[in-house]
Amino acid sequence: MKLLNYFIFTFITVAILYSCDTSTNYNVVEVIARDFNFEVVDEIQSGWTTFQFENFGHTEHFFLLNLLPDTISFETYHNEVTRPFDIVFDSLKAGKSKAEAIGMLIEMIPGWYFTSVKQMGGTGIIGVGKTTQVTLKLAPGTYVMECYIKEQGVFHTALGMIRPITVREEVSDLEPPKADMVITLTNYKIETKGEVRTGKNTIAVHFKEHPEVGLGNDVHLIRMNDKTDIDDVIFWLDWMNIKGLESPAPVEFLGGTQEMPIGYTSYFIVDLDPGNYAWISESSAAKGMVKMFNVK
Repeated sequence: MKLLNYFIFTFITVAILYSCDTSTNYNVVEVIARDFNFEVVDEIQSGWTTFQFENFGHTEHFFLLNLLPDTISFETYHNEVTRPFDIVFDSLKAGKSKAEAIGMLIEMIPGWYFTSVKQMGGTGIIGVGKTTQVTLKLAPGTYVMECYIKEQGVFHTALGMIRPITVREEVSDLEPPKADMVITLTNYKIETKGEVRTGKNTIAVHFKEHPEVGLGNDVHLIRMNDKTDIDDVIFWLDWMNIKGLESPAPVEFLGGTQEMPIGYTSYFIVDLDPGNYAWISESSAAKGMVKMFNVK
């Protein structure tokens, strides 16, 4: 009996020490997407952070992080930026042209959005039941986490998938992961170095250029089959199309990374089976930012 108690005590002690061990240098923030909200902590450390994103919803989801200037609150962003997009999309559904809708956006959205809000990355789109990881380097400040896939013509942001997150001054001791492959995003090209393989892959994405207007360059991973029409995917990725970003997607999305400022690097993990895939950019796919490849 004493020997059994000794082994139990030893096991518990080792388990406690292991759980308290900080030498692993790993900071993981779990984000769960449901229909329609994000479950995530309110505050995280600055520096390198890994987000594990799980889609428990019935449709595709992602998250994008926007860093707000110190003078702008989450409520102001929500009222003055997010809601105008809802109004403009309603005008498209009512028959406005894309040119007219863009003009409305320019008039409605305040100038500070274009000059002072920074897109600081996030996950690519993932399908139902999927999990992905993205590692980002974040400065202290107030961030907006959002998903703007559509449900029956309504952005997920309008349904509740938007929330603030505070990044503290306290710095994480996480280091960026070692990449198996590097993607460099330019206007308008997806450049790759190295090859993905069957199983787990860590992808580094360097942001070298962005268009002068509109959304920045990002990259998503899709798995194709014999029925996939890449033109349908390109059409779907344009939110200004009535059925653009409307669930369900015409192809299986497996993750990727949202845009970050020029000079930044994002890392994400994908676990692949043999098959046909493509890297594709949300904003610039129609301009040639599509790169197909095969995994054997």
